[in-house]
Amino acid sequence: MAEGQVREFRRLVVEFASAFVAEELDARRRADPRFAERATPADWRALLRSARQEQSAASRWPAAAPTVDEAARWQAEAERLTGEVAHLASELALVRAFQPIEPAPAPIGADPQDRAPESPVSASLLPAPVKPGAASKAAPAVIPLGLADVRLPALPPVAPARFADQLQAWPREALALAILGVTGWSMRLAVADQMSAALGNVKASAGSLRRTYSVLAKRGFWIEHKVTLAGVHAPVPEDADGIESEAAPAGGPAEDTILVVVRLGDLGRDLLRACGIQPVPSEWELLLAAHRSQAEVSHAGLACAFTYHARLRGYATALAFMGDGSAPGVRRDQADPEVLVRKGDETWYVAVAGHDADGERRQARWQCLLAQQDRAALVALTPDARDRFVAEAQAAGAEHGLATDLQTLFNTQEARCPLWAVQW
Repeated sequence: MAEGQVREFRRLVVEFASAFVAEELDARRRADPRFAERATPADWRALLRSARQEQSAASRWPAAAPTVDEAARWQAEAERLTGEVAHLASELALVRAFQPIEPAPAPIGADPQDRAPESPVSASLLPAPVKPGAASKAAPAVIPLGLADVRLPALPPVAPARFADQLQAWPREALALAILGVTGWSMRLAVADQMSAALGNVKASAGSLRRTYSVLAKRGFWIEHKVTLAGVHAPVPEDADGIESEAAPAGGPAEDTILVVVRLGDLGRDLLRACGIQPVPSEWELLLAAHRSQAEVSHAGLACAFTYHARLRGYATALAFMGDGSAPGVRRDQADPEVLVRKGDETWYVAVAGHDADGERRQARWQCLLAQQDRAALVALTPDARDRFVAEAQAAGAEHGLATDLQTLFNTQEARCPLWAVQW
């Protein structure tokens, strides 16, 4: 039997034991933290025999009948769990129906001539048109995720044996990888915020979290890249994680904002799968799969920063792509990133407009966007760029629209001001 099959059978045995003889399994793990990795078939038989003996003894001394209040409470809990299981089953069926093929991103800076044939991932992730207040004809292939939607899976108390000697602080390192793997949010500050919320007493900017990220990056569990947001000057403390701009010289101009984007490395994916977690493609990976060029890393920074600020303001977000060949001048392999944002009945595809000098391509892009919804929606780096793109969208026929920019979003981050700086 192959080693991979052995690991899979061992994992299934542990899952069955966790479901049916959890107390006995916990007792063995307390005595030997690596019991699950080292247990032989004889050890598992002994554990089951012990569980049967305890159940047999318990049957001779039946517990007292529950009171009326206890029975009502358990009935209510059973009904609640039944409803939750039904909801999760429907969500799982939807995810399986539209599960994308995981992309294999090319290294940053790789020669476009050396890239592999285009993956079908960008096409499979194209969502069906969704307009505010209108039911979509088909379920969208991308499902927006908001801060309130994050559900982190349970993690094993110790690292799988294969990775035990490569990690220094398992609980936090596993938590960081699980957050990235479950949400796909590539802005490192988004991971830090979720870690802070999960740990309860650790700030997102804590040095201990920075050390965790450093270990993950050095060992190849995840990959980091610094992105400069040209012209954006974030008014945040210098030690804020994910925003690493240096202080401007006295009397000199402010420095451009530098943020950190992350994606899973091969080791990170392997570790999560060993823990029973199937990681989703991250925002950065989706952009790399679509473009495979280093120029798109800056676009990834703009897209990830915007989704981060949208979620802070109560929106659910997902990365989508337009330019499927239906818009003039835009080929499938030039699909531009859009962000799907949703809050209540408000659903918009938002054009991520960087420093693209190709005005003709942008004109085609506005047309493509207006074909999806009844108004334009865009995010730019700075207020000046935002106003210029608004004028372009209006010239392209957008009678109504929404626009914002990262500088304004950074300026109003603490106050949580509205997402849109301009509406017409």
